[in-house]
Amino acid sequence: MKKQTNTHALALTAIFAALIIVMTVTPYLGYISYGAIEITTLHIVTILGAICVGPRMGTLLGAVWGMTCIARAYLAFPVFLDFGFGNFFVAGLPRILVGLVAGALFAALAKTKLPKVVSAGICAVAGTFTNTALVLTAMNIWQKNHGVIEETGVFTIFGSIFKTLIGVNGVIELAAAVILVPALYKAVSKARK
Repeated sequence: MKKQTNTHALALTAIFAALIIVMTVTPYLGYISYGAIEITTLHIVTILGAICVGPRMGTLLGAVWGMTCIARAYLAFPVFLDFGFGNFFVAGLPRILVGLVAGALFAALAKTKLPKVVSAGICAVAGTFTNTALVLTAMNIWQKNHGVIEETGVFTIFGSIFKTLIGVNGVIELAAAVILVPALYKAVSKARK
């Protein structure tokens, strides 16, 4: 029975990883760009995958997202390399942690009496915030160390995080995750049964 469960989790992880790759290379699916504004939808797939297959495989899904983001920066948008998206510290590590945080938090919440759909919504908030906070913090540190910005400090980093969270990108990404992750989790759960 355990072998069947492991095979099922591996197959589901492969499906989510394939979705991340396809969404990355499909215009206006994984990254929706309007001028200087770019909103990602890949956090939704990563968080959903992590809560469906657990923190270990969720970490793997985060790694797939991070590596496709780095590859995309080098291949499609080399102009963004100055902002750090070609850097593992900025584009890879935060995405890995999104999968880990969402999967581990969902596993912890499964031990409570919270409905699974509510737990999925909480994980959507935690995963989205993990992505936004860590990417912006890593980007500020990287830009400071590479002379892209003159001076940065703790207040500048937290100021950037706060501005983004209340700005267009953060609000849209958070709202999309909170609405879609629980709904999709419910649908995936029914399909798995």
